[in-house]
Amino acid sequence: MHAGIELEIIFLLMVITSVAMGIRYLKLPYTIALIFAGIILSFFDIFPDIRLTPQLIFHVLLPPLLFEAAFNLNFSELKENIKPVLIYAVIGVVIAVFTTGFIINYGLNNLIGTIQIPLMACFLFGAVISSTDPISVLAIFKELGVPKRLSLIVDGESLFNDGVSVVVYGIISAIAVGNAEFSMVHSIKEFVAVAFGGALIGIILGLTFSKITALVDDHLIEITLTTILAYLSFIAAEHFEVSGVISVICAGLMVGNYGSKIGMSPTTRVSVKDFWEYIAFIVNSVVFFIIGLEVNSAHLMKYLPYIFLAIVSVLIGRIVAIGILSPFINKIDKKIGFKWQGIMVWGGIRGALAMALALAIPKSYQYREFILVMTFGVVAFSLIVQGLSIKGLLKILKVGGRDKKLDEYEYEKGKFIASNDYFKELIKMFEDGLISKKVYDQLLEDVKDGLKTSQERIEELAKNDNVSTYEYMSSLKRLLLKEKDAVNEAMKNGIISAVAAEKLITDINNRLIELS
Repeated sequence: MHAGIELEIIFLLMVITSVAMGIRYLKLPYTIALIFAGIILSFFDIFPDIRLTPQLIFHVLLPPLLFEAAFNLNFSELKENIKPVLIYAVIGVVIAVFTTGFIINYGLNNLIGTIQIPLMACFLFGAVISSTDPISVLAIFKELGVPKRLSLIVDGESLFNDGVSVVVYGIISAIAVGNAEFSMVHSIKEFVAVAFGGALIGIILGLTFSKITALVDDHLIEITLTTILAYLSFIAAEHFEVSGVISVICAGLMVGNYGSKIGMSPTTRVSVKDFWEYIAFIVNSVVFFIIGLEVNSAHLMKYLPYIFLAIVSVLIGRIVAIGILSPFINKIDKKIGFKWQGIMVWGGIRGALAMALALAIPKSYQYREFILVMTFGVVAFSLIVQGLSIKGLLKILKVGGRDKKLDEYEYEKGKFIASNDYFKELIKMFEDGLISKKVYDQLLEDVKDGLKTSQERIEELAKNDNVSTYEYMSSLKRLLLKEKDAVNEAMKNGIISAVAAEKLITDINNRLIELS
């Protein structure tokens, strides 16, 4: 079956929506469920025109993903943890690249021995696979109530190591593929220049666009400006041959933490945040689904020993990087314990950027296919095995964990809501003459007892401080949204003017921002 690209896109969105609706029953992290969906549908050749390419990932999908993550990262909280974030993201990537490369090279030459790969090609694979993509992990962190500092370090490290890994990849690729002469001093200078240049362009553009947004008060225009910025910062940096990834990150941080405060009204901030949340949802969904489509099971099985070596090498590289750097970080910053280090190692999941870097290796390079297959294998293992098991690891290590009283509260609240609807339907059935008085009385007594029991249990649980705070915040948010709907409805019906409605909605949005 071969559908046009338009139909393929429609089918793709239908799959994404279906998976998003079905994950509550599948008990799988959303991104991993999409990979499985992609693997299954790859056998039917429904999406022949949708494929991962470096151009698609780098120039279309990556800028909005990076921008959204940076836009929503709280700079004041990041600043408090900037030492571990940058140490893991910069020095950690370099350590992981070379450790992984050395182990791969040793394993191929001394353990497997059927394929001889030069050391520089092994370093290139290390650079390809060094960036982490903890989307599914962070969702699980949130679900299980993992400490905010750990989540921020993992998120911040992932964001910055994307930029660092691309710069390291560029340097090693020039040596391995382009046969450039290796010089440690030159490589360090190039790394600093490319990274600093990207950051400078991102900051300048972010500051410029922040000032522009302050001149307008229209959420549609300001959303458009942020969209332009996300892509322009990448394109401009690449034009000047510096890091487009770091440029987008810095631009997003600048607008999210400076521009949104000086140049965006509360209504605009809510609209922009919602827009980028939607874009990130769509882009992430597309990326992980296509990864599933691209997994060639037969091809992976053929190279299984090498993939296994690659997986072990990547994990050891991550262990060495975290293990070496953590004691140093503990001396200069707040302690990161062994449990957190273990979670950071296993939670260092590889994703879309690794795939893009592998695909970007020139087709003329003789070791390209080997690196590509190993990258696919590591990414598949990382997303599926590590992604599915991280929740179990968190529970074993007893890191985080929601208040059990809160879980009980939500369970009892669900029971009460269900029983209340049962009660209403029962009354309607009796009034419509669908059941006899005898059966009605019997069922009514049962449901009243259930409602009373649930209500008493809810009142008891609400005495807990965490439950009380959660109930207050969620109830207030729901009421504010209801209030916002009422204002919009009043304006539509001509009861209040647009000016009055805008002022009221701005006040409501201010309160919603305070709750987020």
